[in-house]
Amino acid sequence: MQLLPPCSILPVFAVLLSGLVLVAACSALEENQALTAGRSGIQPKSASNIVYDAELGELPWPEEEAATQAITESIEQTIRARYMNNLPARREVHAKAHGCVLADFQVDDTLRDEHQHGVFQAGARYQAWIRFSNGGSDPSVDDRAGDGRGMAVKLLGVPGAKLLSDESHTQDFLMINHPVFFIDDPQKYLSLIEARRSSGLLAGLSALFVLGIEGSIIAAKINGKIIGNPLYSRYWSTVPYQLGAGANRRAMKYSAKPCVKMDNTPPSDKSQDPNYLRAAMQQHLNANDACFEFLIQTRDTSTPAGAALSVEISTKEWEENVAPFVKVATITIPKQNFDKPAQHEFCENLSYTPWHTLSEHRPLGGVNRIRRVVYSTIADLRRSMNAITPNEPTGDEKF
Repeated sequence: MQLLPPCSILPVFAVLLSGLVLVAACSALEENQALTAGRSGIQPKSASNIVYDAELGELPWPEEEAATQAITESIEQTIRARYMNNLPARREVHAKAHGCVLADFQVDDTLRDEHQHGVFQAGARYQAWIRFSNGGSDPSVDDRAGDGRGMAVKLLGVPGAKLLSDESHTQDFLMINHPVFFIDDPQKYLSLIEARRSSGLLAGLSALFVLGIEGSIIAAKINGKIIGNPLYSRYWSTVPYQLGAGANRRAMKYSAKPCVKMDNTPPSDKSQDPNYLRAAMQQHLNANDACFEFLIQTRDTSTPAGAALSVEISTKEWEENVAPFVKVATITIPKQNFDKPAQHEFCENLSYTPWHTLSEHRPLGGVNRIRRVVYSTIADLRRSMNAITPNEPTGDEKF
């Protein structure tokens, strides 16, 4: 989920027996510390006021509310245990940023009427803060290790009422470099977190049992990705969102694809830079702009194949022959020097959540409903621990 979603499980798996058995590498000591840590005083956001859009296929999972609250509390305890004596507190996942860059989001002038909803208005233009990251929970992890990679986009100066009140002029899009997610059931998600309390092979077997073969293979694929440059990777939302409002609303997924295919081969084993992804981004942006096509795919439920595309099952890809991607905007990242301590600190204090959104792009499905509670609670916790007063970004920041 920021993606990767709000859990600390993807980066802790190693693949054994051709990817069919996963062994958790989480520290049992860290987990025990988390479970015994004192409370922060931050109250988890309530999961009780969720509205399900049955017409778009949303349905509650069994014991979803209780599982969401338990997941939130477990992650909160983990962060307190990890950072209470090691501030500043970082995100539970996507803890290591490769770069936070100021960008331009230009909606196509020729956008078709059926796609003109929310921020997607023909010719509309927004500034954006974009954060590229590793998916794991360790902010010091070596970039040469396999991991999911994230791209979080925050559009600025977006008019209209938002679903969350903490930011009034932003719209967030969160993506990872894989088209599907490894789990969708909140109860299984909670069971997976609880499995981390075991160690070694037992934790791996527990994870395999919870995820099943399909989920385990997806987790292994995400966790095994090694790239050469975050600017050269493609990213997907993995989970669905609403497009439009009223009777004509539809479900969509989105993706950011480099405008020009570039060599994304990781460096040779001779490279000794554990932060080579940040260096690769800066080297590119020292001399050139970067560019992504922003794409959406919408579900047409008037056909049997389209109706079969689920908003709740995040382990299944929406096949492009059924729901083709359509370009709606261009993201341009101009040449810039982003590798500045003040700019890095600014970005680490930002909060990204898919619920920073217009109602026309409301997040759909169980994974997104978990994120609504977890992301807001953990953002409040980090700010409290770090004594940070949140300031909504404007694009006029100077570093």
